[in-house]
Amino acid sequence: MNKTYLRSAFLILLVFLGGIIGFLTASENWSCPACSFDVNEKITPLVNEEYYPILMQEIENAESTIDIVIYEFKWYDKNNSVTELRDLLVEKQNQGVNVRIILDQSKWYGEITDLSKENSKTGEFLSKNGISVKLDSEKITTHDKLVIIDDETVILGSHNWGSSALTKNNEASAMIKDSGIADYYENYFEFLWKNA
Repeated sequence: MNKTYLRSAFLILLVFLGGIIGFLTASENWSCPACSFDVNEKITPLVNEEYYPILMQEIENAESTIDIVIYEFKWYDKNNSVTELRDLLVEKQNQGVNVRIILDQSKWYGEITDLSKENSKTGEFLSKNGISVKLDSEKITTHDKLVIIDDETVILGSHNWGSSALTKNNEASAMIKDSGIADYYENYFEFLWKNA
């Protein structure tokens, strides 16, 4: 065998092994054993799948208001984490909690994006179920992922409301329990609401 063939075979083997190692390490859940924080403190980090159960719990516990600005609120016909979230918002509205949502609507080269179509479908469903929904202007992208509950709790970060983001993507968000911070973001929400 010549040296070129052996080198090529060796490189192919290395690439193959690297791919397997990359796959195996990427499929593990991230954790931080050295990290410590008290969930009773004002700020709670929410990484990857930690976001969804906390979000659901905070929405479930809402007593008066839920204001949301979300870039993507995907539409699904089948039951999953997003439909459970959508149904919980309707349930809270029916219980007398005032739920308002601002969704992004964008055009790409003059065409309405698929994301905007999904948001519109979700928005129509929520509107029919009594929730106040607005779409932002097509001239600006509203890339926020922001939830404000009862003028006290703020949840924000990278999580969109699609099945992948809520259950398997690498995402980083945080929950802040502080009325001053909530007031800041509530003013921001009102600005967006007025201009949507």
